[in-house]
Amino acid sequence: MTDTFAPSDGLRAAYEQRAAIQYATVPVLPDARLDRKFERVSALLAAQLPCRSYLDAGCGDGRYLAALAAMPGRPERVAATDISERILEVAQATSGHAGLEVETARANLESLPFPDGSFDLVLCTQVIEHLLDPELGLRELTRVLAPGGRAILTTDNRRNLVTKTLNLPRTIAVHALRLRHRREPVSYPHRDFTRGHVLALLERARLVAEHIETFRFSLRAPLDHPAAVRALNAVERRVPRSGLGDIVAVVARKPGPDELR
Repeated sequence: MTDTFAPSDGLRAAYEQRAAIQYATVPVLPDARLDRKFERVSALLAAQLPCRSYLDAGCGDGRYLAALAAMPGRPERVAATDISERILEVAQATSGHAGLEVETARANLESLPFPDGSFDLVLCTQVIEHLLDPELGLRELTRVLAPGGRAILTTDNRRNLVTKTLNLPRTIAVHALRLRHRREPVSYPHRDFTRGHVLALLERARLVAEHIETFRFSLRAPLDHPAAVRALNAVERRVPRSGLGDIVAVVARKPGPDELR
């Protein structure tokens, strides 16, 4: 594992603390019937295979590395980065259990330790909302993509109005009882985006959006009974793409040299 870490010591410490709490053990892969994000991101990833070289930028617990291991056309070279050493250790164990060999590097997205054009495919899921400089992070993704390569990007949607409406009784109770943030022991940067914001960031990073969608409606505890979650997921899969899902997902391509003339 290489180590090319650039952000402030305070931010690094926050993520290591978060890792100790939330990434204490190797995870069991989610049930796709309950975890709509895992189901949809895995499908977007599978649709871009085969490829020769792949980067999971901000890999978290390694669940998409493990999912990749079971997909036809998986890449010859697989790399992963995260800001936390502890998170990378869990990701390595997760991918190792799935039989996938991964090269890892501790790094933040704004400063990736790879040469220009290193990867045909990059996955960056739920990362840019935590960056100090999202625009710089996307420029780095563009830099490490080979011409014609693609990036799969997901982030939080500001206009997740369905989920906000579904959880409104819980939100009112939390505010009334002054329980907000009680279950968040670690503070770290977070923002959300509209689809327009994401497209503008991609354009400035010189990436061409080929596909954009929003997906997932969600219920928060104590409303998140498995039966209710399964039913909600079934509805969300069938409704027209309204733009009101929790997550914005984009597949974007790095133009070749001829397109930049």
